[in-house]
Amino acid sequence: RNLHGIKIHYSNGSVIHHNNFINNTINAPEDVYPNVNTWDDGYPSGGNYWSDYTGVDLYHGPYQTETGSDGIGDTPHILDARNEDRFPLMGPISVFDAGAWNGTSREVHVISNSTISNFHLNKTERTLGFNVAGPDYAVGFCRVTIPNIMVQDLWQNNYTVLVDGNLPLMTNNWTDGTHTYIYFTYLHSEHEVVIIPEFPVHMILPLFIIITLYTIVLRRRKTKP
Repeated sequence: RNLHGIKIHYSNGSVIHHNNFINNTINAPEDVYPNVNTWDDGYPSGGNYWSDYTGVDLYHGPYQTETGSDGIGDTPHILDARNEDRFPLMGPISVFDAGAWNGTSREVHVISNSTISNFHLNKTERTLGFNVAGPDYAVGFCRVTIPNIMVQDLWQNNYTVLVDGNLPLMTNNWTDGTHTYIYFTYLHSEHEVVIIPEFPVHMILPLFIIITLYTIVLRRRKTKP
C-alpha cells in the first residue's frame, strides 16, 4: 500500500499490464503532461487488477457481450481522460514458474479472488494444482492461464478441473494462439484444485460395463448359501 501505485511522468506509449494495484491512495495519478499509455494486453490476456475497480463480471468475449464470466470486468477501468484499462482483472494475479518447455521458460498465471498457495506441477503424473482459500460460503473463482504447449504436452488439449475431487460449480474455457484460459467457480473456504487429463469419452461405456459386471458377480457370490 502506497500513496501512488504507479506514477508515470512525461511518457507516451508505455505498456503496463498484469500488475496488482491494491489499496493505494491513488493507483495511477494523472500526469501534468498529456500522456497516453496502454494499460492492458488485449483480450483474453487482460489488463491489471485494481482494488478500486467497481465493475462486475457477467460476460466474456472481446466486447464483453457473450453470456458467462471470464475473470475480466465487463466495463473498462478509467484512469483519466486519456487512459483506461479496457480489460481489468477481477482478482489479483499470481504468476508461477512452470519450468522449461521446448527450451523456453514458461509461466502459469492465476487470477482469483481466493488466496492461492502450494502451486505444483507434476509432468510425470500430468497434473497441475494449487490450493485456494477464502471466506466460508463465498463464491470463489479462478482463471488459470496456461501456455498451449503445456496443455498439449500434459493433456493433449483434453483436461478436467477438479475441486477437492469434484467438478467446479461452473467452468468456461477458451484458447488463443499461445495460451489456454480456464475459468471456474466454487464455494469457499479451503480447497485443493487440480487439473488432470480428461478421461477418454470412448472408454466410459466399456468401463461402466466392466464395473457393473464385477458388481453383479460380487453380489451373486455373497448371496450363495
